[in-house]
Amino acid sequence: MKNRERQRQNRKRKEEMLNVRNEYGNCDPTPYEAVKNIILENKRKRRR
Repeated sequence: MKNRERQRQNRKRKEEMLNVRNEYGNCDPTPYEAVKNIILENKRKRRR
């Protein structure tokens, strides 16, 4: 079983991996925002 500190690090790393820039270096917030919203929804559902 993972300890709490490791879980926090993994969560932080996942959020940092989401980038506003696409593979060409252009600012592309649409997929970034979509994935960010999906992750936030999943977090809210788990808390219920």
